Amino acid sequence: PSQYGTTYSSQTSFGYDPSFDDEPPLLEELGIDFGDIWTKTKLVLKPSVSEIDERLVEESDLAGPIVFVFMLGGMLMLHGKLHFGYVYGFGLSSCVAMYVLLNLMSTSDAGCDFSAVVSFLGYCLLPVIFLAAAALVVDMASTAGHVLAAATVLACTGTSTRLFEAKLHMRHQRFLIAYPLALIYSCFVL
Repeated sequence: PSQYGTTYSSQTSFGYDPSFDDEPPLLEELGIDFGDIWTKTKLVLKPSVSEIDERLVEESDLAGPIVFVFMLGGMLMLHGKLHFGYVYGFGLSSCVAMYVLLNLMSTSDAGCDFSAVVSFLGYCLLPVIFLAAAALVVDMASTAGHVLAAATVLACTGTSTRLFEAKLHMRHQRFLIAYPLALIYSCFVL
């Protein structure tokens, strides 16, 4: 017993807490699931998949998009361009704009939450990262560079449009969703 009248068990006096063994792993507590990240990454890499798993559009994680934004900034840094502020600033402003626009267009009461918008836009940045890597060896001012840039914008726009239309059940408005997304990814490609 201590001088204040409380007693301590010998198990907790040395920092050992028996309930600590029952705690889930840290990544699970933070909501980071590498299986989901890899599944969503494969979905972006294979834009020809016709059916999107409903679970993928309902769960939004931010770990994958954060990694992709850092990768894009790192690729730009390899070109000698320190544009982290532009990437983050434009990324955040485009997420806010798409969040407002999608919730104004949505006919359902649920709408689209901000984390889903950030997640979808971030995952669909993956082709832009590949373009930035290709720009290390390909002159982007050439015809091949222009074709690669246009294909990247189309890939990003197509995949993100499919994700948003699956989330909001707005198949009939897919071109209205695709237009601002094409503008966003065009700015990232520039």
